[in-house]
Amino acid sequence: MYTLIVVLGLCATALFLAGFARGLRNAVLEYRRGKPEPSEVPNYNYAGMAVISVVASAVIIALAGFGAGWIYAGPLLALCTAAGVGTAFLIERPNL
Repeated sequence: MYTLIVVLGLCATALFLAGFARGLRNAVLEYRRGKPEPSEVPNYNYAGMAVISVVASAVIIALAGFGAGWIYAGPLLALCTAAGVGTAFLIERPNL
């Protein structure tokens, strides 16, 4: 299990860094173009995802008390978070 978490961690790190680099390039490009920041806020609702995240974390913490193997689920959730952030940067469209 340790090897799996390390391999997944390396993959999530690579995905996060690639996404972050793209997001940084997009931000610098937008800044250099001199266009003002858009003032409209997207009408996304992240409350559902926040609730799912809190419930998943609580379940993992509770399950760790029932079996030692569940202690590995916490790092896997963290890796999913890093991969999700990297993916969000990669699919973001620059404001050109």
